[in-house]
Amino acid sequence: MSKKIAYSGILLAVDVLLFVMLNVLQTNTLFLLGLASLPIAVIIMNWGPKTGAVFYIASVILGFIVISNKAHWIIYVFTFGVYGLIKYLVEQDRPVYVEYILKLIYANVALAIVYFIVRQFVYVPKQWYLILLFEVVFLVYDYAYSLFIDYYNQKLKSIINR
Repeated sequence: MSKKIAYSGILLAVDVLLFVMLNVLQTNTLFLLGLASLPIAVIIMNWGPKTGAVFYIASVILGFIVISNKAHWIIYVFTFGVYGLIKYLVEQDRPVYVEYILKLIYANVALAIVYFIVRQFVYVPKQWYLILLFEVVFLVYDYAYSLFIDYYNQKLKSIINR
């Protein structure tokens, strides 16, 4: 139990560091949010989705405290932060095409939620080709996320869990 708490605390510290970098660096914010979503996958792989959900809640609370631009926090809460749990739930013994359909449904619902919240505070252009571009970028993100999971399982897990 203490190993789980310590490990989760270290990964939360990594998330906080990435959140602080969001405040300092005005570019690459989506890349940093994407990186901040990776530790939840590690938690889920090591201790399951319940611990992953607790980790997600903790990272959302810490993100609210640390991230100065609340639009970035909203994007993290509804898209990147929860994606590890969504990916875990979707990739449960289903055909690949069904997984991708469910992931794209999640991505579009998350995009709609973020759009309707963020447009209250900042101008968001309404160009429909941006939705298609978002879906392509999302699929690339999902592929990179899967590569990270494979790399962690094949190389890092045995090194870290000694």
